[in-house]
Amino acid sequence: MKALAGQTAIYGVSSILGRMINFLLVPLQTAVLSQSAYGINVDFYSLIAFLIVVVTFGMETAYFRYSEQDGFDEGKVFGAGLAMIALVLASLGLFVLLFQNEVLRALRWEESPEYLHYFMAILALDALSALPFARLRRTNKAVRFAGIKLALIFSNVLINLYIFLPAYWEMHGIIGYWSHGMRGVGYIFVANFWAAALMFVLLLPTLFPLQLNLDKKYVKTLLIFGLPLLIGGLAGIANEMLDRQLLKYLLPEESAYAGVGIYGAVYKISIFLILFNQAFRYAAEPFFFKNAKTKDGPERMSTVMDGFAWVMCVGFVMIISGLDYLKFFVDEKFWTGLHLVPILLLANVILGINTNLNVWYKVSDKTVYGIYITFVGLIFTVIGNVILIPVFGILGAAFTTLAAYFAMFVASVLWGRKHYPVPYRWKKIGAFLGFACLVVFILHYTNWPPGPLKVLGGIAYLGIMLFWERNGLLKFATRT
Repeated sequence: MKALAGQTAIYGVSSILGRMINFLLVPLQTAVLSQSAYGINVDFYSLIAFLIVVVTFGMETAYFRYSEQDGFDEGKVFGAGLAMIALVLASLGLFVLLFQNEVLRALRWEESPEYLHYFMAILALDALSALPFARLRRTNKAVRFAGIKLALIFSNVLINLYIFLPAYWEMHGIIGYWSHGMRGVGYIFVANFWAAALMFVLLLPTLFPLQLNLDKKYVKTLLIFGLPLLIGGLAGIANEMLDRQLLKYLLPEESAYAGVGIYGAVYKISIFLILFNQAFRYAAEPFFFKNAKTKDGPERMSTVMDGFAWVMCVGFVMIISGLDYLKFFVDEKFWTGLHLVPILLLANVILGINTNLNVWYKVSDKTVYGIYITFVGLIFTVIGNVILIPVFGILGAAFTTLAAYFAMFVASVLWGRKHYPVPYRWKKIGAFLGFACLVVFILHYTNWPPGPLKVLGGIAYLGIMLFWERNGLLKFATRT
């Protein structure tokens, strides 16, 4: 438990720090861009998230698996994986070239075909970087891995600042020689492209020795291993991103991008819970694998779940109690979507608990259940969005996200009890969650005074939660 509390990882720090730094661009971008323009940005990157899974089709994990396997040469595994990714990218590029007009109409980018060009370039650079990053991880070059990731992030941020700060100053009457009139959403893609190009250049030495090949043995083996990961990966990313695409096509066309923009902007406020969940996962997974086979391993996992649920519920309430101030992370024009924040936060609390819970199929070598659980969520995601978005708009997408994550949680609990029982204290966790929801309802959906008094309500809740766990969490903290 002491090891878990103190673990940090360079990979985790670079990833979490990167997401946090990119998040700091949101106030500037939402201030300069309209709701619809920001919606195009959300649409663009949700599509990138889908297609990066398709074009890499599990090759990163397959590389890890077979680069250490007897009878396989690491260089040939790397070269075969990279060659197949390049072939998929070339095929996709040829399709887009031949049917460009049809693709633009399908994506509703007819008036800005340059979006498609930047889309393909960024997708290609990201996909071709996947295996070089994997090679850095395999050879334990964590500092170089993190350094290249941070170079990507900081260069992207600096280019965004160069583009959008003068536009912001111009909009607010601070017009100087810096003003250059660049303020369209396309410049976000420009910044991303140049940052991705820098990243790929820094990765070039990692490509060598390069043995590009399509050896039958390697291709067949990697495909057999990677394609199931593609299926599971697509289902997983669909649970996270499909709502943005369905909003785009199920809302009235004249307001679709505005709806996507509002939804994507207010979703950003949940970043604090998402980052904690990600940081915890980096530290917790090694802990769980280490303790899975010990006599008191299940009890330790249950104790960790108690602490994790406690922190997530406290974070949930504290974000809502400070929402009158946190809302300034997005521009005022997006505040019409603030009623979604509690629903999306609750969904991420349940997702975090489920992520923690899902370790059962990893430590018991029943990873196929990860695909089953993900597909349960996907069914709810598709059906819920198709039914609710036309009726309730972006609110329907938020409720569907909550329902999908809850369905995945229930499925994981039921299958986990059968294959790897852990004595989780669900009544206690349910009490944490129920109390948090009650406080959030009072603070956000009633006439509770805004501003400082709402923060005081959150502090009072925190005091109650600390007292509640005085013999559990606090005793552990003082002991460690």
